[in-house]
Amino acid sequence: MSEFNSKFIKYLCLLLFLQGCAYFNTFYNAEDHFSRAEQLRVKSLGQPLSSQVVQLYGKAIEKSEKVLREYSDSRYVLDAKLIKGKSHFYRREYDSAKSIFAELSNEKSEMLKLESKYWLALCKWKDLKPQPAISDLEKLMSLTNSKEFQSQIALSIGEISLEIDNLNKASMNFNLGAELSKNRILREQVYFQLAEISFEQSKYEDALSSYKKVLNNTISPSRIRESNLKIVQIYRLQGNLDMSSEKIKELLIDNDFNSIKGDLELELVKIELQRGKIEYAIENLDRIGQDYPNTKTAIESYYILSNIYLKSPNTDFERAQFFMNESMRQNNNSEFKVLIGKKRDDVNKLIKLNKDLSTAENDIKPQLIFNIGEILAFNLSSQNEAVLYFEEIIKNYPNHHLFSSAVFSIYLIYDNEKDKKSSKYENIILSQFPNSDFSKYIFKNKNSESKHLPSETLLMAESKKNTDIDESLNLYKKVININNETTSALIAAFYLANYYDFEISDTDSAKYYYEFLERNHPFSEQGSIAKERLEALSVQ
Repeated sequence: MSEFNSKFIKYLCLLLFLQGCAYFNTFYNAEDHFSRAEQLRVKSLGQPLSSQVVQLYGKAIEKSEKVLREYSDSRYVLDAKLIKGKSHFYRREYDSAKSIFAELSNEKSEMLKLESKYWLALCKWKDLKPQPAISDLEKLMSLTNSKEFQSQIALSIGEISLEIDNLNKASMNFNLGAELSKNRILREQVYFQLAEISFEQSKYEDALSSYKKVLNNTISPSRIRESNLKIVQIYRLQGNLDMSSEKIKELLIDNDFNSIKGDLELELVKIELQRGKIEYAIENLDRIGQDYPNTKTAIESYYILSNIYLKSPNTDFERAQFFMNESMRQNNNSEFKVLIGKKRDDVNKLIKLNKDLSTAENDIKPQLIFNIGEILAFNLSSQNEAVLYFEEIIKNYPNHHLFSSAVFSIYLIYDNEKDKKSSKYENIILSQFPNSDFSKYIFKNKNSESKHLPSETLLMAESKKNTDIDESLNLYKKVININNETTSALIAAFYLANYYDFEISDTDSAKYYYEFLERNHPFSEQGSIAKERLEALSVQ
């Protein structure tokens, strides 16, 4: 072989090698961008994608397209298509993703076919077809022996089930997905989500188990703090006050938990409050508010204080108002501010009613007393305190036209609480007012599964608000459906509007209930607020 031919062959080999390096490097870059995006996405599972993650998926698409365009004969083509399809999916470019996965589903590789079917099922879900998507995924589960792939499928079924409020199915599949996965970060995220679901459902034993699994799988200091805080809360909610107290004291002397010291101190106060130590609670709640200003802890402390003064036997509306104002002054956002904002107007009304009561003529007093009781019972969930006002009417104004309303209100309160004392007031209604609407309601209630009165249903909605928010929302909606012209419907619609507007930012639902208020109760204070809020939302 001549020297020229030898050099030419070496040159060709070098050129081919460099070309191979070129498409490998391009694919490597695509894979690297995608991998980095995936790591960040998994770490923030359940949260909206950050702009950084979206950009990384975009770069992965860009590099994959270069592989497909310039190196269409390379062995990385199918992998590049897969990366491109997944990246489009996570960027919410579902039509582009669907087209790629449909193409890949026709490839010879069985694993590639299965993976394409998986992603097509997820596209179907994003196409607002959750049940067909779940069916496709469940069929797919039986077609693979890969535990990691089965984990991926189970987690997706869990996510879709959670979205459509099938919480049992969601929990079952999240647990299965976590058990099958070898990815510790993923397991941590899934167990945390499981714990949160169980906690919201008041399934405290399940939540406790999941939070402990989080601690076994995480190295994140913030997740360790958050899970430990939830564990002591669960012990308290289960009535294991000594266990909760001991755990809190252990955490308080550990410097790793200094950032949640205020939350832990607040939990200790809640424990003592459960033990009936009201004075201790008042003293320490005020201190916590001062020690941790402009925090969510301070806001909650003042919120609890305001409730104590609202629910005490000697109801102190001025003190309740004071601590509501203290809470609202804190420079921090909290769900308690939303709750206080709703209550504060009612407390202001109560203060005015109380002042009017102190100077009112005798014939006006029963109406003022009844109005106070009604606000306490149906607006502020202070049923025990409301009973005291209704009882005052019964005791001092037996011949007043509000006598029967006061008796019936107490009956509703006790009946909703399944308190045997309801029978006393039931008998008064049936014996003294046999032909009244109140008697008709009692007969109907006793003899059938009939609808509740709006006021009773409202009472039930209020009582469920802090323990089962979904049930509470359904009950508020029932109040409106029973009779949309009642005061109870007004209260229910205003709560729903504010909940969707300020707590979960569901603008469409908020508008629906604001429009209801504007249409059905235009001359009420709530109707005026609704009109203003609709105008504000229309320019956003």
